[in-house]
Amino acid sequence: MPPAWKADIIALTEGPEARAAKIDASFFPPVSPEGLASWEEVNRVTVPGEIRSYLLQSDGLESARGMLWPVLPLARWEVSDDPCASAHPWIRFGESATHRYLLSLGHSPSIYRHEIFGTDEEFFAAGFRPYLQKVFRGEA
Repeated sequence: MPPAWKADIIALTEGPEARAAKIDASFFPPVSPEGLASWEEVNRVTVPGEIRSYLLQSDGLESARGMLWPVLPLARWEVSDDPCASAHPWIRFGESATHRYLLSLGHSPSIYRHEIFGTDEEFFAAGFRPYLQKVFRGEA
């Protein structure tokens, strides 16, 4: 059974850091399995398990009253597959006022962040759940 992402995320919004920073969560209608499969076919990538199960429950996640998009709607995701720059593709799936969040499609579905006006990405979280925990602790 897939995780109940909405309940898990609502619990994260009740943490002391999220409450102090007023980091809320807004959910959207889910992506259909056919819509996700079509997006993957067009972009020639496979979305990893946890974030895939999230999309099947909500097409995006808006926080902090629109200042942060931990998960952009699927239609706004961008795939970067440049073998000269990286050995594996990346998906830009989230953004804040200062950073873009990238899902590595390498050996593990790690999440990196890239400063909007910077040049290099930096490791941010070992997976989707730790990423969300950091978001709602105000670290994003």
